[in-house]
Amino acid sequence: MSLILPTVPKAFSFPYHRSRLLVLRVSSNTSSYKSEKFGSYCRSSYFYRKQINKRLIRNLSTHTTATTVPNDEKFDNDNDEIHRYRYQLYQYKICPFSNIAKVYLNYKNIPFESVEVNPLTKSELNFSLEYRKVPILGIVDVTPTTPSTIAFKQLNGTDEILSHDYHPHLDNDNDDDFASSDSSIRWQEFAKSRLAPLLYPNICITLPDSFRAFNYVHDENSKFSIIQRYSIQFIGSVAMYFAASKIKQKYKIDDVRIALDDALEELESELTLLQPHLGDLAVFSVLNGLKGLPLWNEIFGNDNPKFIYIRQWYTDVDEALTIKKAQTRRYGYND
Repeated sequence: MSLILPTVPKAFSFPYHRSRLLVLRVSSNTSSYKSEKFGSYCRSSYFYRKQINKRLIRNLSTHTTATTVPNDEKFDNDNDEIHRYRYQLYQYKICPFSNIAKVYLNYKNIPFESVEVNPLTKSELNFSLEYRKVPILGIVDVTPTTPSTIAFKQLNGTDEILSHDYHPHLDNDNDDDFASSDSSIRWQEFAKSRLAPLLYPNICITLPDSFRAFNYVHDENSKFSIIQRYSIQFIGSVAMYFAASKIKQKYKIDDVRIALDDALEELESELTLLQPHLGDLAVFSVLNGLKGLPLWNEIFGNDNPKFIYIRQWYTDVDEALTIKKAQTRRYGYND
């Protein structure tokens, strides 16, 4: 016997899995039901119970398992830990802190899906009532022990994302020095407190530079409409230009290019790479946000006699990330 559940009203739909299937297997001594289409989760457990318990398992003694999978994907083992959690990273593409979180997840072999946030409306963050910044990592446990439970964890900001204890099946790097060695801690702080604040002032020196920095909204994979793209680029570039000026005042930066050169020269003088640690990934992530911008060519161009060691170090870290990514079972997720 099959029973198709109606879709939960959109106002109460959980934002993470509208496009995925929720496969419910409900069994009892007397009956067996299978629901193969349930369009979205409820944000409130009350509404979830109302939709599931009332229609499927009232007065039944049941044992239930639930697993979400992409629409075009099937798997045989319901207990496969890779499928137990779903990760979605809410980000701005040019945000250095979003890039730190993204590179970290890649390196730790954690499959995730990137969600680009509209900086004007932040409608993608409607589920987060109090914290309205990026990055945010949403983690959903899709194997609840009871049909009325959908476990959701929200990690706000880079520090929470980097310090979270991920499932050991995904997080296979157990080297304590990776995050806690003196060198790792020092370069993490360097990336977040010194290098990252220099990013926006350097890519938004003039209004045309700021406008160019928002070209990413026109990427072929962009989910924004044409109107949204140009609204973000025009309004966002002006807002970012003035925000960069405030950053200069806050950190007492007189010349942003000189300040960036000083930071890179300090990095250049002390670079070593045996095995990348979290500090390496953090610095790499901030610099990686410059790709496609004129400043990238100024630093990494082959005709630049400066920062030779940084370019070699960047290549080594990039290769290490590529190897890690090749080992990850991505299941259709993108980064």
